[in-house]
Amino acid sequence: MRSFLRFEVRRAMSNPVNLVFLAGFPVLLYLLWTKVLDLASGPVSMVSMATYGAMGGALFIGGAIALERSSGWLRQLAVTPLPAHGYIVGKLVGGMLAVLPSVVIVLAAGALLGGVRLPAGTWLALPLLIWAGVIPFAALGVAFGYSLKGQSANIAMMVAYFLLAVLGGLWLPVSRMPEGLRTPAEYSPAYQAGSLGWRALDGLAPTGTSVLVLAGWTALFVLLGVWRYRSAAWR
Repeated sequence: MRSFLRFEVRRAMSNPVNLVFLAGFPVLLYLLWTKVLDLASGPVSMVSMATYGAMGGALFIGGAIALERSSGWLRQLAVTPLPAHGYIVGKLVGGMLAVLPSVVIVLAAGALLGGVRLPAGTWLALPLLIWAGVIPFAALGVAFGYSLKGQSANIAMMVAYFLLAVLGGLWLPVSRMPEGLRTPAEYSPAYQAGSLGWRALDGLAPTGTSVLVLAGWTALFVLLGVWRYRSAAWR
């Protein structure tokens, strides 16, 4: 299992597509919102886009699982000493570690291109808070990976990724949404993930509500992933 885990971490960390998609696109959106359209403040948008990129990295763990199920790679692993849970653990660890470079790049863009200035302690806390906030999406990605196969999983996750990001106020503030959407938005996993970083900008710790909501979504997605994993194992 350790060898597989090291393999997954190296593969995830060395994939240039991850950095282009998870860091390049959020940086472009950050510059668009703050420098071109002037729709959001620099620090808030920086945190939103870092969370957006990290969320995608966590969610798309499921894309790799779905493609490897379709290619037969999982059947080959089944004849090795690797335990069934070892594959999922390897994917989760590798995928979540691959999220961190994209977060750092977006935050660096905020400082270097956007002129964001924050206390040193805040800069150190932001990557960890953003990383912790997107853990529920890793669990959701596993559920997607065992529910769908091949490109259909990637398409479904792209749709979910976009809708959750918009609903969670990562593209535009929740305050600009229609009133009927604000309450559902504030209890969405994307909003609560973003709120960890937004509060840190003001020197505030995460609220109990954020912790409970994120823990609840994580538990729900883990249960969904376990159910889909067990269902797929019988096929």
